[in-house]
Order: sequence, then C-alpha cells, then structure tokens
Amino acid sequence: MADIGDKLRSAREAKGLSIADIEKTTKIQSRYLTAIEQNDFDKLPGDFYVRAFIRQYAQIVGLDGKELLSEYHQDLPESKPDEYVENSIDNKSEKVRETTDNKKNLWRNYLPKIAIGLGAIIVILIIYVLYARLSSSGKNNSNDNNVAITSQSSSKKSSTPVAKKKSSVKIAPLGNNQYRISGLKNNRKLEVKAGDIRTNATISVNGVMQWSNPLDAGQKHVYVLPADARNVVITFGNDRGSSIKIAGKRVKYSATGNYLSLTLLIEGAKTTNNNQSSSTANSYSYRQSNQRQTNQSSHVQSSSVQSSQRQTNQSSHSTVTQSSASTNQKQSH
Repeated sequence: MADIGDKLRSAREAKGLSIADIEKTTKIQSRYLTAIEQNDFDKLPGDFYVRAFIRQYAQIVGLDGKELLSEYHQDLPESKPDEYVENSIDNKSEKVRETTDNKKNLWRNYLPKIAIGLGAIIVILIIYVLYARLSSSGKNNSNDNNVAITSQSSSKKSSTPVAKKKSSVKIAPLGNNQYRISGLKNNRKLEVKAGDIRTNATISVNGVMQWSNPLDAGQKHVYVLPADARNVVITFGNDRGSSIKIAGKRVKYSATGNYLSLTLLIEGAKTTNNNQSSSTANSYSYRQSNQRQTNQSSHVQSSSVQSSQRQTNQSSHSTVTQSSASTNQKQSH
C-alpha cells in the first residue's frame, strides 16, 4: 500500500504540477513539500505543521485533506487531535475572513460618512468659487462702468468737433490783378510757388524790390511781410501752374502761361513806419533840394565870374585899341 507521501506526489504529477508550483500556491517551502512526499516528517518544524501542510498540499492536488489524514492517521505523528488541527486551520481562516469582512464592513460603514464629508467639502468649495467669481465680476463691472464712463466722456470730448480758428484774412479782388488784403495779423507769411516749369519771381514791398530769384518747377519761397507793408507786387516770368498764398490763404487768379504781375493792397499797415519813411523821404528830398540850390548858386557864381572876366577882357581890349589909335594919329601928324 502506498504511503501518504507517494499518494500526494502521484496526485501532483497527475495534475502536471511541480514542487515549485505547489510552493507558490501554498507558500510552503519546497524542502518541506519534498519531506512530506518522502514521508520524512522530522524535517518539518513541528508535528502540528505536518498535518496542516499535508491538508493544504492535498487541497492543491485535488484530494480531500480530511479523508487523507484519517486514512493515514497511524503513519502521522500524533501531536494533537484532528479537531485541534481542524480548529486551528479553520479558525485561523475564519478569523482572517472575519477580520477581512470586518474591515470591509468598516469601509462600508464609513463610506457614507466619507461621501457626505466629501460632498460637504465640494459644496463649500463650489460656494467659495461662486462667491469669488461674483465678487470679481462685481469689481470688473464697476471697473467696466468706470472705463465706460471714462471712454464715454473721452468719446464725447473726441466727438465734440474742435472749432477750427477761421482765418481772419479776407482777399477781395479789385480787377486788373489787384487784390485788397484785410485782417492780416500775426501770420504775415507770403508764399510764392512755381508751377511745372522753371520761372523767375520777384517780390516788391512799397515800391522796393525785396526778393528776386528763379524758382525751379514746384519750388516755393516764403517771405514774411513787414508791418508797414502797404503795397506788395509779385511777378512771375511764366505763371503756368504757379500759386500765391498770404497767411495760408490762396490768392485766386487765372494763370495764362505768360508773364504775371499781381498787386496786393494791405489794409491796416502801421503808420509809424510810414511816418518814418515819409520823414526819410522828406529829408532825402530836402537834401536833394539843398544840393540843387548849392549847385545853382555855384553855377550863378561861376557865371558872374565869367561875366566879369569877359567885361575885364573887353575893357582891356578897348584900352589897347584906343592907345593904338592915338599912336597912329601921332605918327600921321
């Protein structure tokens, strides 16, 4: 009759399992499993473990552990009754199951509480986030309102048309290329510009030429009129495409492509300079009159000298004539 070790080995081989496979499943060291198959129970750590290891081995290879232990009861060392072994193994398994079940029950009992706590935390976080967003949106709205008010005020300011200062200069045509200029104040710039050809241009003020120069095509010249300017004459050798502006205002005239002489009569010229110019002209005329009188007196004096000299020459000539006549008379007697 085969012993318990041979029966366990035969069942293992019939399953196609190795000692290593049994070791992985039962967690029993391979040396103890080999000792069981060889019926060398003294190598096991104790008599209690003989029955326990055999029962576990039998369950893995598909044998009934209780029947196997009962059948080979006499071949096994008797340390304790079978009930003790059964109770020990079963009780430990039951205790393990109970402990595991208790842990599972504990988790099941605590899960609702944990879920409620997590739900409360989530609700608090949602409320906090909503409050933060509402407060930030309120601040943004206030800022937006301020920005809107500011932008509206700025847009109103920008939309309000800036009243451009109208030029007070008025240009009235008088005919024959003459224009009356009124309202001329601080801006006294006179701009002459050549057209699409090179031309000669001149500017005369109060009868005195102030500027004369050729202008290339499109070239312009700016001259600032003096405060006493009353009569301004501008000439172009060829007025084709030319232009004249005074105080930024264009003088409208018809270009003929020929020589142009245009006169500007300035109103409101200062009289002080006129008086000075008049006095200067009067003094100049006075000096010229004195010079003419001096020249006339010198001419009269030279004429009188020449007349007296002629009279002296005539008297001398008559005396010489008389003396010669008397001498001739004496010789005849």
